[in-house]
Amino acid sequence: MLNSIPMLNVDLPLLSDFSGRILLYVEGGHVVANKPVLENEMVGSVELFMQLLQRSGYRVEANCEE
Repeated sequence: MLNSIPMLNVDLPLLSDFSGRILLYVEGGHVVANKPVLENEMVGSVELFMQLLQRSGYRVEANCEE
């Protein structure tokens, strides 16, 4: 038997002509929030943003207060 991936069917409050990216926040298999990602926005991890800063010439260091 093949392993099947559970599907999440959602209804989103979008205009019928919407095309783009959407962030979904899911709890217990239900979408509890959503947000369209605008053209000038990006989604990424802290690691990604640190790499972008370093490639732009910034020096990224941990702030250790002991």
